[in-house]
Amino acid sequence: MNKASQKGSTIVVVMVVVILLTIIGAMAMRGSVFGLKIATNSQANNIMDQNNDASFYYIENLDFIKSQLVGTGLFGFPKMADNRNKELVLCYRGGSTKFYQLGKVSLVYSELEGGSEKLKKEHIGGSSNMGFCQVDSSKSDFVSGRGAAMTQIAVRISGYSEDEPFAHYQIGTDAETGKLEDTLRVVVTSTTVMPVLSSATDTTINNCMQNLSYIDDPDSDLPTVSECLSSESIPFKTQVAEYNLGQFIKKYVAPPSA
Repeated sequence: MNKASQKGSTIVVVMVVVILLTIIGAMAMRGSVFGLKIATNSQANNIMDQNNDASFYYIENLDFIKSQLVGTGLFGFPKMADNRNKELVLCYRGGSTKFYQLGKVSLVYSELEGGSEKLKKEHIGGSSNMGFCQVDSSKSDFVSGRGAAMTQIAVRISGYSEDEPFAHYQIGTDAETGKLEDTLRVVVTSTTVMPVLSSATDTTINNCMQNLSYIDDPDSDLPTVSECLSSESIPFKTQVAEYNLGQFIKKYVAPPSA
């Protein structure tokens, strides 16, 4: 075998080795990227769960509940007769000194207009202080300064199913003679979204956040917040909690006289 043929064989062997190394490197890189995606997805789920839990931590604080039963409160405002069919929406802003401020909330509801269902919005403090979480350059609506996640809370008065009469009353309560305020079922929905992990535009995300969190009518054409975010492949997690707001009568027993 002459030197020329040996040189040609060497080139072929080297090329085969280079191709094999390239394939192995590509497979290793693909595995690393896949592992990174799994880790990122797990971390994102933890962050969203923690933010939703944090919002309920504030809401379920006993001192907070007592202060929010008044007419302008988080629970008192939706209880008003004119607001029974509306959702009160606020953004859990980490940089704000107060968890809830009436001047920084919005109301969203559906209404028949011209034979079709329309989405209506009211901003208690004006459009510059809306309750919907919105993506913007200031990142003021994010839970933390990192600008990773936004948490939006919706509060509404739930309707009652006809097949469970008096389900919302306390056991032993006489609605006629007890002279108690009507017991109401309040539904609180907390939705955390992570815009940084989405390719959707800020406008698309902002529009999704301005929908209702829940719609009673199954035939409605209006999308909910969750449906809109899901259709745009925007990472989010939602938690829902129900509370019964009512009064209880406690029998007073006078202490024995000395």
